[in-house]
Amino acid sequence: MSEHRIFAAQWLLAIAADELFQTPRTDEGNLVSIIRRLLPDTAHLNTLDAEDYPETFQFEFEGPLQFDVYVGPIKVWLDISDNRPGRGGSAVYSGVASFARNTRRVFIGDPDGLSDLALRRRTDAMLSSAIKYGTTDHLAPHQYQREGNSTLGVPPLPWTHGHTLDNIQSMIETGVASLASCVPEICNAIYEFESKTFVDAEGRPLLETVLGGWSDKLARSGEARAGLATLKRNILLRSLVCQTAESGSALLEQALREPHQLLEGSDLFGIFY
Repeated sequence: MSEHRIFAAQWLLAIAADELFQTPRTDEGNLVSIIRRLLPDTAHLNTLDAEDYPETFQFEFEGPLQFDVYVGPIKVWLDISDNRPGRGGSAVYSGVASFARNTRRVFIGDPDGLSDLALRRRTDAMLSSAIKYGTTDHLAPHQYQREGNSTLGVPPLPWTHGHTLDNIQSMIETGVASLASCVPEICNAIYEFESKTFVDAEGRPLLETVLGGWSDKLARSGEARAGLATLKRNILLRSLVCQTAESGSALLEQALREPHQLLEGSDLFGIFY
């Protein structure tokens, strides 16, 4: 990719302070401890040998949601297909990705397949983890993510293992295009870097009631899910992607020089998982 094209990835990595994320960084390598810290009401039920996957273990948790995590010698994957969106799934994705990174494994997509909803939300979760830890080496997209789904408006996700900046930029561009196909109104919203606020096309502050209306409309459509954090994150990503080479260079220079100043008093807190 050209230097300008990966500007958005570089900018996000430069400002990746803890305040940006809903779930904290961790160096812990115990999966149960990670999940319990992120979801205190979740209990570990069993650790079982999984006959279909040699040298793998199955973890089951109960509480606000139920899911299985399969851990192999070099790969880990998650089955959270029986749960509705918005019940803590983003924290689970974050926890499993952190576990993979901390134990030098790769978080792959469920070999049994991804749902249409997971096609979008897994890319969102991967992007958050990549920015949080500054690498994509612990992540790998499912084949469905690589192929995309034109009917759903989700483009293919290009990916090359070990190419962190290119992979982050690919996730940014895929996520922006994917959500715009479901919420076209988002194309008229921007993140204003000088005022550190989200605004509409006329420069007026974008009220959370408006974003909430977009979220409700999307939920009723059955095509996808997007909470306020997802919408804000996507507006920021779109605003980064749309920068010219000149303005992008200036923003990157500022991010490298004074990242905390860009976050202080901004509307960006907690927009990544």
